[in-house]
Amino acid sequence: MKHQTIPRQRPNTLTSPVWAVNAGPAPRADVLSGTHETDVLVIGGGIAGMTTALHLAEKGVDVLLVEAQQFGDGATGQSGGIVAPDYIRHTPETIQPVLGEDAGDRLTAMIGGSGRHVFDLIHRHGIECDARQDGFYTPAHTDALAAQQQDYARQWSSRGHKVSFIDAAHARRFFGAERYCGALRFEEGGGLNPLAFVRGLARAAQRNGARLHAGSPVTRLERKDGYWLCRTPIGTVRAQRLVLAANGGNAALHPAMRRTSLPLHVFQFASMPLDAAQRQTILPRGGAFTDKVPYLFTARLDGLGHLISAFPMSFMVNGDAGYYREARRRLKQHFGVMPEPEIDYLWRGLAWVNTSFLPEIYDLGDQAIAIQACNGRGIATNTVIGSEVATMLATGDRDALSVRPRAPQPVRFHAGAALLPRLLMSLAYLTN
Repeated sequence: MKHQTIPRQRPNTLTSPVWAVNAGPAPRADVLSGTHETDVLVIGGGIAGMTTALHLAEKGVDVLLVEAQQFGDGATGQSGGIVAPDYIRHTPETIQPVLGEDAGDRLTAMIGGSGRHVFDLIHRHGIECDARQDGFYTPAHTDALAAQQQDYARQWSSRGHKVSFIDAAHARRFFGAERYCGALRFEEGGGLNPLAFVRGLARAAQRNGARLHAGSPVTRLERKDGYWLCRTPIGTVRAQRLVLAANGGNAALHPAMRRTSLPLHVFQFASMPLDAAQRQTILPRGGAFTDKVPYLFTARLDGLGHLISAFPMSFMVNGDAGYYREARRRLKQHFGVMPEPEIDYLWRGLAWVNTSFLPEIYDLGDQAIAIQACNGRGIATNTVIGSEVATMLATGDRDALSVRPRAPQPVRFHAGAALLPRLLMSLAYLTN
């Protein structure tokens, strides 16, 4: 079934994410009520939790998932929908001194294959989510960075991944933006409607026997008599094993998870659908990109022709009117064929960042683990990690995990550190 956008007046206040327009209806999921028992309890109905539940159910493991709101209402549904099989701060070679050669190679293989994993999963379950495996790019804005990226392409491709470098002329033609000197191209990346994706995962999980409950916030979670006991307003679950997949919400669920990640606040926005001339210039071959400028810029198109982008929250831009001005300014700055861009949707997004900028799985003891793997790359990495966590739980084999579980460590001076991303983005704004 295809869903069509509904014409409406241009907004002047924050809106809901554009994804709801074309996501299709949410799957039915009752509020948890009464008393239940399960082998594995998953808390969190975003991509990490839903892929874990789906793969557990496929393997015949009894699994129950609770979500405080609706599936995909958190960071998943607020995101830009980019499938980015790349590191944030590392490369296949620089990760080795950090993790060791074997662990570094395992993580590189997982991240490099994460785009393929996402789109294969979509195909296998017939999920309608405007999936576009048309490439993910990281453009370089200086000649020095472009030279580095040529070497990064070698590092990835020598390990069997479909990664290449495109020169300045091709980059400008591919993106419709003049400021770039070249770009890395990850062929197996792309974009999708993240809300439709997680709803599709939920339907697949239900078909395979997973018990999913929305509108069921956890009011109490405790270890009692060798089991995990989870209470919601009108329901209780007793589970042998526990997976926390609530992203930043993990901190409120288990004391060891407090102060272990930092919030990165962004504003996501979608232009009105591009006209024919703009479509011929802006991303004419499709794809999605996120550049390396400190005040980063990202862009992709959806199936309805909206240009999706974002800007990080700073102290320099405030108020709804200011947010819309900044969204229009950013599009004008990058795309000459958009002299007077119109914004259809503008909403708050939130990415949770580990100080390592790497995906993390935390071992909480007592047969409990926590997935904390967003870092702005959550669609790709969380999809793979959910699959691997399910395999580990079903088989008991920790070698199934590409991310080595470790004990959580709180961020030092967390209250001040939580302000650091916004401060850094304010400085980047001034030099942009």
